[in-house]
Amino acid sequence: MKKLERPKNIHHQAFLCRDAEQTRWFYEDVMGFKLVTALDIKTSPGSNEPLEYMHIFFEMGNGDHIAFFDIPDEVEEEKFNYNNGLNQHIAFEVDTFEELEAWKKHLNKEIGWASDPIDHDFIHSIYFYDPNGLALEITCRDKNYDQIMENDKNAAHENLKKWTKRTRSKKEEKIGSEKLDERTLDFNEVVKRLKISGLV
Repeated sequence: MKKLERPKNIHHQAFLCRDAEQTRWFYEDVMGFKLVTALDIKTSPGSNEPLEYMHIFFEMGNGDHIAFFDIPDEVEEEKFNYNNGLNQHIAFEVDTFEELEAWKKHLNKEIGWASDPIDHDFIHSIYFYDPNGLALEITCRDKNYDQIMENDKNAAHENLKKWTKRTRSKKEEKIGSEKLDERTLDFNEVVKRLKISGLV
């Protein structure tokens, strides 16, 4: 059997949105992405059960996409609370620190707030939120990015082993070793989650 090639890039990430037009304003008018698809769908994918939703895609400069679902029957405000960026965020990349600073100025003007640039050693980033409470980041690579990443790559597996040894017991107390050792998906659990989300 021929060896599988690794996926070449992320085609899109998809998220729930409060309102498609509000989301379009932010990603097209503020961020400058291009709205390329707006699908008015009447049935749940895979089941053909009635489900009305709009699926919109925005194209970034390199051809990657970010997508959103507007599902009117499932709009609940608690789904759109500002999330902790450590839990989930999207990072967009620009080429220079000057561009990063220009984006901070633009976002402060358009939406009222973006963080000051934060130095993460290998990248520099600003943080802000979209209208759906989704944490966003714009980042640029440090001038020493390639060397830093090369050094980190050589130590990555060893660092991960040390981390696991140091933190595993804490996680076992919270969620149990079975969840940490799981390497396959429970099909019934997958179906249950898909039903909750309305996808089957």
